[in-house]
Amino acid sequence: MRLGRSWDDPALEQVLPQVKAGRLAPGLELITRARGDHELRALRVEQLAIAAASYTDRLSRLAEDNADALVWLGAARIQQAWLIRGGSYAAYVGEDRFARFREVLSSAAGSLQQAAQALPDDPVPWDRLQWHGIGMQVGRRELDRVWSELIARDPHLYIGHYSRAQALCAKWYGSDEQVLAFARNVTASARPGDPVTAMVALAHFEIAWSEINGTEQSAQDVLEAYFGESGVADSLIEAAEKWRDGSRPHPRALDAMHLFGAAFYFGGHLTRAQRLLAGAGRRMPEILPWSAASVLPGRRYAQVRRLLGLT
Repeated sequence: MRLGRSWDDPALEQVLPQVKAGRLAPGLELITRARGDHELRALRVEQLAIAAASYTDRLSRLAEDNADALVWLGAARIQQAWLIRGGSYAAYVGEDRFARFREVLSSAAGSLQQAAQALPDDPVPWDRLQWHGIGMQVGRRELDRVWSELIARDPHLYIGHYSRAQALCAKWYGSDEQVLAFARNVTASARPGDPVTAMVALAHFEIAWSEINGTEQSAQDVLEAYFGESGVADSLIEAAEKWRDGSRPHPRALDAMHLFGAAFYFGGHLTRAQRLLAGAGRRMPEILPWSAASVLPGRRYAQVRRLLGLT
């Protein structure tokens, strides 16, 4: 299983190993070439930030007079900060680690703001500022402002909606009702064929995951009960059909396949799950949806593929 590879960009696949080895120039070229293609640029900034999280000092030298390097630097600092913090709830993060997390995270804002000013039509700095704001606990009003700036530049950006859904979850600055209302509104306003409708599945997985963490029941039992509810299934079917109706190539289509496919699998809609996950192949996201079912998401996904008769 190719964990963390639920996206489609062959050029990025080739460059990531180079960036991980410290050769930053090919990564900067990829980001620059994606100007104007918001989906591709957002994907590349996100993934290259992960690859370059240990090279922020070198990135800062590239960013002195380059807007594309500035957005990469800001995104890499955010990634570096969240690696320091870890994925635990705040109550389980030590005081020293929290202080270091905030120190590194605070350094990302300036680069992203400079990038946004230099490239006023680019939504990507605003998406990364959502994660900066979540971590810095800037509050809902400021996060709403950042969101407004983002959608003014691209009202359909997949990763921007993914980040916004996180901000609206009960674990951050919203509630179950708010994240579900957001996801339903996204589906209603989405263009046919746009995988952004998968925000419905994402919202449901976030809610189900919180239920798993609050019960002694097995993750499988909670997921089957949650996604087996008729109201949940109906909303997922509506959103998935709007995406599949005229669906077109999109670098995030694989991510949508997993979110919808896993939701249908746990809800007992096996034919729908099989059809979607056949297209997903062995590339899978690092976190949701399969991490909700197991601490070994790759193994869990492989088991599901076998159960569905996929090789």
